[in-house]
Amino acid sequence: MSQASTELHLFYGYWQMVICCFAFLALLSIWRHITKGLLPKQRDYGLVWLSLAILVWALSGTLEVYYATDFTDSQFDPTLYEGLKSMLSILNSAFILLALPRFKHIPITIRPVVQSDSWRWLVFSTFGFSAVLTLLMLMGVLIPKRITLISSVDLIYAIFTLFFLGLTLWASFAKRGLKILAYLAVISIAFTLAAQILKLGDSDFLKILLNCSFKTILIVLFFALALSWVEELGKATLLPSAKTLQLKLQTRRSNSHKLEYLSVLSIPALAYQQEISFTEKPFQLLLRFAEKRKEEGVNGGWLEIQPKTAVKRDYDIKDYNEIGRIIDTILPNLGDLQSPPLDKTVLKEVLFEYGKSRRIRLRVAPEDIHLPTSTTA
Repeated sequence: MSQASTELHLFYGYWQMVICCFAFLALLSIWRHITKGLLPKQRDYGLVWLSLAILVWALSGTLEVYYATDFTDSQFDPTLYEGLKSMLSILNSAFILLALPRFKHIPITIRPVVQSDSWRWLVFSTFGFSAVLTLLMLMGVLIPKRITLISSVDLIYAIFTLFFLGLTLWASFAKRGLKILAYLAVISIAFTLAAQILKLGDSDFLKILLNCSFKTILIVLFFALALSWVEELGKATLLPSAKTLQLKLQTRRSNSHKLEYLSVLSIPALAYQQEISFTEKPFQLLLRFAEKRKEEGVNGGWLEIQPKTAVKRDYDIKDYNEIGRIIDTILPNLGDLQSPPLDKTVLKEVLFEYGKSRRIRLRVAPEDIHLPTSTTA
């Protein structure tokens, strides 16, 4: 290997060390600012996992610098170097996968998997399997000690990660109204996948160019994601928290003897009260939420959303659109609280809380919920 190639690896190594360490500290500082004053159990660790994923790239840069001068040695065996790089790449993918359940907007198609209790064990088991397989190849035990085989394990795990990451980034940006960023995220994931495949080639320059490009793009996307989260939190503060809300549900007969379904949303601290008229189905679902929350208290009140694969069991909620219809009914009636205008995502965040395995409940405190004495009067 020539002196020019050694300098190329040194440049790439130092670039990773400096840029990725800076990005790691910057993302971590954003997370600390957002979660300042919260108890450990209340903190969202999604940004921490993404920060650690970027830190792994910095460690990969250290590896590049360490081995750069050995590339000129004709006796140098790059197998260990490639194996260690693959191990770090697998670790980077694992941290990204651990971050995904913390995203607020996960596509419905993968939400049951990503938000399930078994997701963490799936990540740990696939990471462990990939790491052990790579180590066995490095030691030449059972599997031939070949660079292409070692890199293939890393590539398969990267494809698995990019599939889930791409869908989640799309949903995160699209749900926050950042459609251009959503399309850029999909393009970036496709480019990253292509870079992962093309890096199996022999050209050092092409490998380093592609790696620099996709890592830079992903870092920028992670920062865009963090800042969009900050913006969403800022919008959410425009509406009083659920702890200050009171919800009253009632039915009554109109002058024409037609049954009317009403909710009264009030904020005593602001002397605010708004009567909202519902159609029957959204009202009955909201009533079910309220009754469950009232009956089971602080730690209960959960309803379960039916997965698409269910065929027998009777679930509380058939699909997510039923939640959307409640929000669509309430949002236009908020009047003076919509300054600047709120969106469905913010209101849903205020009124509802998501749990694991497709569970959802009202955030309104049980003592602030008032049920109708009769639902058929």
